Amino acid sequence: MTVFHRVTEGKLGSHDGCTIEDEVSQEFLDRIPGGLFRYRADDEGGTIDYVSRDVLELFGCATYEEFCSITDNSFIGMVHPNDRQRVTEEITSQIKCGNTDAVTYRLNRPDGAEVWVDDRGRYVVDDEGQAWFYVTIIDITEKMSYQRKLERAEERVEMLTVLSRDVIFDIDCQAQTGEIFGDFEARFNREPQSDDLILQKRCDKECSIDLEVHDIERIRDIVAQGDFIDMETSLPNAEGDPIWCRYQSFVLFNGVGCPVRHVGRLLDTHDMVMREATLRKKAELDGLTGVFNREAAMARIEKALASEDCSHGCSLFLVDVDNFKQVNDGFGHPEGDRVLKEIAAFLGRNMRKDDVVARLGGDEFAVFAAGLVPGPALERVLAQLSGGIYARNPRPADMPEDLQPSISIGAVVCTRTSVTFDDLYQVADEALYVAKRGGKSQAALRRLD
Repeated sequence: MTVFHRVTEGKLGSHDGCTIEDEVSQEFLDRIPGGLFRYRADDEGGTIDYVSRDVLELFGCATYEEFCSITDNSFIGMVHPNDRQRVTEEITSQIKCGNTDAVTYRLNRPDGAEVWVDDRGRYVVDDEGQAWFYVTIIDITEKMSYQRKLERAEERVEMLTVLSRDVIFDIDCQAQTGEIFGDFEARFNREPQSDDLILQKRCDKECSIDLEVHDIERIRDIVAQGDFIDMETSLPNAEGDPIWCRYQSFVLFNGVGCPVRHVGRLLDTHDMVMREATLRKKAELDGLTGVFNREAAMARIEKALASEDCSHGCSLFLVDVDNFKQVNDGFGHPEGDRVLKEIAAFLGRNMRKDDVVARLGGDEFAVFAAGLVPGPALERVLAQLSGGIYARNPRPADMPEDLQPSISIGAVVCTRTSVTFDDLYQVADEALYVAKRGGKSQAALRRLD
């Protein structure tokens, strides 16, 4: 006879919740999900004196005798040999703090099949002083398989994050908590802040792999429904220097439009961005003089002409080297190259940082100054450039005085709001022709109103 609480009225006419005495039939026990068994708590190995049919089925046994031959009729014989020490230690530790234990382990099946169970036991001493463990076990093999897949997926994310130096984040918008995967501190030399987030064969073995393809359409649909951002940006490191990354994230919303989850990543693009910037800069510069080449200068000038920088006016100077052909022919290309480099440096020193200094080709240079309008400043700049001493190194001793190269300038100052580079170039070229006819070191200015 067993004392228990019946939930509904029983055959003895009891009322709900009343404590009564009634027999627990084998049929009743067999209908409880999972396996039930009892084993002695005071002998080595834990001798079993009761086991339910479900336990036998978990071992693939048809009879109790078959079960006993596999397990030696003991609890420890039920546990896979590789798990026995851990399980024994865990149960001992837990019983020291109470009368229940919870462990997981693999069954010691003779066919080698991996069956995991969740074991919940209670330590009981009966009226005769005998100590027992009453245990229920549930098959959790599928759960463990899923858990291993989940752990493997997490490890895969971590390994790929390490290899790519990316940072992945997952924010719970409601709880205002977040997780970051990846070494943020190594990349940015500081701790993350909330604002930062808002084929080679390795062996000789033949490979024959069963591949599992994961369907990402569900996730793709989720992302499509969210608020997706994909942009190149930079975050400051501890010293305030920009560290470039590609920011990708999406936000999931609930039924009433409130954000519930924000997931994204910071792709490590810093080295790539810096390389591209270096290559782009090299592609924009003249290889000899280091100033802008014609294509880069025209693009920058056209962009400036369409901006507010030129709303009040601008100036374009065309600079030509006097006597350059005679210098190049009479003293060689190295001397000619030195003249070009010195003139480019001279123009750069005497113009503002944002002004465009370019070599258009041969010995022709251009200077564009946004916001430089008619007045004393323009006149001073032209006088300084046309009459300045650009050469910092002495010319060859046998170079005649009248052959010393200088520069002539054709300038145009424009106060029109709608003008193109070609418009400016045409007028400046006409002014340059006038300056060249006037002699060396001359400047001629035209207006375009």
